[in-house]
Amino acid sequence: MNTIKSFGKAMLKSKAKLIMLVVIAILCSATIYAAAANSDTVTLEIDGETTRVITMRETAEEILAQVGIEVSENDVLDLADFEKKSIIRLHKSHSFSVIDNGADAVSYEGKGTVAEALEQNGIAIKDGDILNCSVEDRIADTPEVIITRAFEVKIVADGETKAINIAGGTVSDALDKAVITIDDNDEISKPLDTELEADLLIKITRVDYKTKTETVEMNYKTVTKKSATMYTDQAKIETKGVKGVQTITYQEKYVDGILTESVATSSVVEKAPVDEVKTVGTKKRVGAIPGGGYVLPNGKKTISTLTPPSSLQLDGNVPVSYKKKIVGTASAYNCGTHTATGKRVRPGYIAVNPKQIPYGTKMWIVSNDGKYVYGYASAEDTGGFTKWTGSRATLCDLYFPNQSSMYAFGRRTVTIYIL
Repeated sequence: MNTIKSFGKAMLKSKAKLIMLVVIAILCSATIYAAAANSDTVTLEIDGETTRVITMRETAEEILAQVGIEVSENDVLDLADFEKKSIIRLHKSHSFSVIDNGADAVSYEGKGTVAEALEQNGIAIKDGDILNCSVEDRIADTPEVIITRAFEVKIVADGETKAINIAGGTVSDALDKAVITIDDNDEISKPLDTELEADLLIKITRVDYKTKTETVEMNYKTVTKKSATMYTDQAKIETKGVKGVQTITYQEKYVDGILTESVATSSVVEKAPVDEVKTVGTKKRVGAIPGGGYVLPNGKKTISTLTPPSSLQLDGNVPVSYKKKIVGTASAYNCGTHTATGKRVRPGYIAVNPKQIPYGTKMWIVSNDGKYVYGYASAEDTGGFTKWTGSRATLCDLYFPNQSSMYAFGRRTVTIYIL
């Protein structure tokens, strides 16, 4: 029985505790509900980072204090959107140092991004400058800003000069920034791995190679043969030369568009040339002695000082070929200064009857007794015998160099070979 009573008392105590707990829970729920009903959700944007805060505070300073954020005199509190406790923007001021192009570090205060913080302190970033960070980074996360300043480099190419700002690197980097391409043939004033420096001048010379093909004539060779049956002043063409044709390929070098070099790299003979074959005589012809007559092959000398043409060939003292021959009397003379044709008299210029032998007729004259070979002659004067009665037997008057030779010859029967 006592056991039952004890159990009953324990049960009563448990119910009392349970009721108490339920009452407390109801009271807490009511308190929480009441607090939630009077609280707001505020968005905090601190240096670009956002967070949400549930608060019952009224002012921005109280709300920031609620989350442990202090606002210093250099901070910027932006409440433009703090209507109905919606958004609080706070730009905290942070200390940072700047090493500008190798100079000693200088400390600054700034807010927002790196770009904004630098601008706030009057530090300009120019084209080509390099930073150790992004200008979009938060200054809060960048305690040190290192600036490498750009310098000017000039590049001359394709007739233009480009000036670029670059903070360092090599010639290759400068060409990339200037968007200038080169090929293997181009010549650069500086090696591509040359380190850049201020006021460096880089010159690019464009070099192009082109192939040109042209067809040209090939000159023929002259092959000379000798003949003992022809005189040295005689020659004839046995085979006429014919030019050949060849195709030549050239490699041309152009420097900045100007042709500076052309080198033949190959040649192909399309048509071979035909050699010309020429025969020349080796037989010596005895020529005229200055101041004297023409020396014959037998060593005797003609009275005439005229040199016969190379085509004249003799068989002894007589021409091998001629048009006709005339036999008659010739008289010797030695007088006068000029012929009827206006030439100065000399042995070889003879006087004729131009009606029988026209002026300019070329002939070869020998005496029939074999004592005289007057030789090569030209009809240039009019003979006085044309006015004599009974002068038909006289063919010509032969001019002699002096009176003694004139008297020695006198009048003789001669044969005239008209050439």
